[in-house]
Amino acid sequence: MRHSGKLVPVLVLIGILASQNVHALTKEPPLPAACALAEEAADAEVKVRLYTRCLDRSDASDRQLKDYQRDVMYFHRANALFDLGRFAEALADYDRVIDKGYGSHVWALHQRGLTHQALGQKERALADFNRALKVNPDAISVLFDRGRLLADMGRYGPAKNDLLRAETLSPGTAQYANALAWLLATCPEPGVRDGKEAVRLALKAASIDKSAQHLDTLAAAYARKGDFRQALETQQAALDLLRKDKADPQTMKEFTARLSLYTEGKPYTQDRPD
Repeated sequence: MRHSGKLVPVLVLIGILASQNVHALTKEPPLPAACALAEEAADAEVKVRLYTRCLDRSDASDRQLKDYQRDVMYFHRANALFDLGRFAEALADYDRVIDKGYGSHVWALHQRGLTHQALGQKERALADFNRALKVNPDAISVLFDRGRLLADMGRYGPAKNDLLRAETLSPGTAQYANALAWLLATCPEPGVRDGKEAVRLALKAASIDKSAQHLDTLAAAYARKGDFRQALETQQAALDLLRKDKADPQTMKEFTARLSLYTEGKPYTQDRPD
């Protein structure tokens, strides 16, 4: 598999608040009750409802949001809407925040890019990732997501560069090593493939987190290197973990198909995007 973990990155508020003066950072005026409750809520549906109530009106004490606080609440409501899969609504909130003057906010641009991507708008997603990386070229999660997007668009050379940069900046992150290993092992472009390096990276990812997905990548790397005995053993171990975790039938089918390829002495190569 390409990666494990949730698509959604850890979002931070620091960038928005940093655009305000020192007084705003050190002496925050209290939020209206609905906003304060929304910040504490764990359920995304509850968050959206409370953020909307807060943005639509002040609470009973007539406490008003400062302009920058309102922008932050829109940003947080967009994140909750994204988590719920309500991408069009999330996009409207992200647009508002960015258009309001936060066009250089890395995480707002990153998250809007992910929203465009979820809506199938790949070029718009890429444009947002590019803007974010222009502000901060070392934003690791943006590099990672742009790399995966570029690979999905068939732009394998630039994808490799981004994933390599992310893995170099955070060498202890299994997800980054695994994604790069997957590309090097399964890319349909021969010039990008590198079985030996794919094995090294996949072994690193599996040593950090021995998940079925990481073993699947390791098996693909062994196969690309030509070591089909190791590929078979590793893919079988991945399937055993899937069965233990009662994985969905589609994933089982994909892993089993790769096992059959390795049995025939063939590596797995991804299809090129349409």
